[in-house]
Amino acid sequence: MTNPTLLVAKHTYLSRLKKKSFWWLIISPILLIAAAGLLGYGISYFSNDQPAKVAIIGPSTSREAINQSASKMNIKVSSITDEQSAQSALKKQTIDGILTLHDGQGTLVTQQKAPKIDKDQLQAVLSKLFLTTQAENYGLTARQTAALMTPFSLKTTVQNQSSQQDADNNQAAKAVISVAVTIIVLLIVSTYASLIGNEIANEKSSRIMETLLAASSAQAQYFGKLLGITALLVTQLLSYVVLGVGANLFGQQITMVKQALSYLTALTPAFLTYTFVFIIVATGLYLILAAIAASLVNDTSQVSQAMVPVTTLAMIPYVVGLASASNGGNNVVVRIFAYIPFMSQSTMPSLLANQYVNWWQGLLSLTISLIALVALAQYGQKLYAKNVLSYSDENILKQLLASFKRS
Repeated sequence: MTNPTLLVAKHTYLSRLKKKSFWWLIISPILLIAAAGLLGYGISYFSNDQPAKVAIIGPSTSREAINQSASKMNIKVSSITDEQSAQSALKKQTIDGILTLHDGQGTLVTQQKAPKIDKDQLQAVLSKLFLTTQAENYGLTARQTAALMTPFSLKTTVQNQSSQQDADNNQAAKAVISVAVTIIVLLIVSTYASLIGNEIANEKSSRIMETLLAASSAQAQYFGKLLGITALLVTQLLSYVVLGVGANLFGQQITMVKQALSYLTALTPAFLTYTFVFIIVATGLYLILAAIAASLVNDTSQVSQAMVPVTTLAMIPYVVGLASASNGGNNVVVRIFAYIPFMSQSTMPSLLANQYVNWWQGLLSLTISLIALVALAQYGQKLYAKNVLSYSDENILKQLLASFKRS
């Protein structure tokens, strides 16, 4: 690696690192996650969890028995005891439901928007009540009735409670990782492709590209910018690692943070490292395409047009990854995509997390992407050198396709 390449990489990295926009890029996802967490907590805290108000039409003994277990069923027994008044109250929506009991049968009528009632608990209470009534009708004593209603005793133990909890957390983490990696890669690719596009477009629009190439070379400018932008990505990802370690050390006293970390601990350091490396490699592939496309622009106004092929390509694994998040391991298309560069970063980590593939398959997919990265970097350098001094008013996409054909 030549010294001019390092100088370009250093300049690209430091110039972007000093800008507030880069730090906002790091902070904004954290703020969004925090805002989403607070919003979810607020909705949960202020949600209507009041019990359903139910009028019970039936024997007073039944009403009293149900009232004793009302909290378990999430109901509140109304003082209304006659059918006509209950129907009128239900129509006026002053009560949420009517439970009618007669001759060992019951009917529950509720409003459409009534709070949820635990019907299993209600069924258990009514069954117990019916059994007690039947026992009395058969002339059984209170002791005999109690013995008849004593449930069968079954004791269960979990051999390794912590292992079971880890398994539950692991399942939850796997479900999240299937969607999270897909979304994260798309956001990173879109953001950093735009960064390198603007970096090259600024130099071409200000007509200082010729000066830069005279002082160094197209190769140094090309690889230097790629390294500089990749270093920014590594900085962002490492900052999240540091924040995660800090949250693990100092956030254990906060219930919400502790619960979130309990799921993350189910993901092994090997898997997190693998995903970390895969994201960098995949982003590198898209950065090369972005650099090639950006070398064709004349000014910054054309950057968004030049990035359309890159973002369109990035949308394919995004759509496939989300569509197959629940059963990706059984999808042939997903398994094929897991070994295709530009696509595998959104599918292979998910398959690996859910144990649809072995580690050697995951490493094979990463190796294929690494080989593609090296080959495309060399190929892209030639295209960049040809296009960077070209100023054409032709459509960017047409120029890009023509550039690939000429090479």
